[in-house]
Amino acid sequence: MEAWGKNAAYHFVFTRQNRGKLDLLTDLAERDLVRPVVGAVLPLARVGQAHELLEGRSAYALRGKVAIDVVGDTVSLPPRR
Repeated sequence: MEAWGKNAAYHFVFTRQNRGKLDLLTDLAERDLVRPVVGAVLPLARVGQAHELLEGRSAYALRGKVAIDVVGDTVSLPPRR
């Protein structure tokens, strides 16, 4: 309610575990019928740069999600505008 007078908005998403829906989504992904849009990939060691990329979205041609490679050293960045 405090946000109402300050012209601010809060959004919440509540989820609960649903094995049936997760299995269906897994099946669609395995059959290549659903694909995530990944705009950039950075290693865990560069997570700060990932935040900067998201905050400076207008400086890059970023489309999609920013993924963090927690195992390897993958770097895939969108071009600067």
